[in-house]
Amino acid sequence: MFRSIAAGCLIACASFTVGATSDSPRLNTKFQISCPGRPTMTVTKAQYGLTTLMWPGDHFQIAAGKQRSETENGDKVSIVLFRNGDQMVVNQSDENIFFSYDGANKLVSCTRSSERDNNAVELQRTDASGHLAS
Repeated sequence: MFRSIAAGCLIACASFTVGATSDSPRLNTKFQISCPGRPTMTVTKAQYGLTTLMWPGDHFQIAAGKQRSETENGDKVSIVLFRNGDQMVVNQSDENIFFSYDGANKLVSCTRSSERDNNAVELQRTDASGHLAS
């Protein structure tokens, strides 16, 4: 029974992978944004919808997933909600970025660098006793 379920999951995962297009967002990428009111921030997008935000002074925030919405004039936007209340709003049509600090209602316009690959570290899997899993 377990093998049947596992095989079904693998087939489903393979179907999703095959369906990915060049329009799909790249994973493990990073870019920098400059917004009024804070030093330049580095945004990293990783697998599973994880987004991190870093800026000088050992500041680090994390967000899981994003919300999709639409502006009054119909522009599609994605909203990333960080744990400290910061929000990053990305206009999907032109990739313009806006930022709101600590849940404030005021959005500031930001400039952004080009997106580049982020060298993710692959960690070895271990079992509960710390031995390398096969």
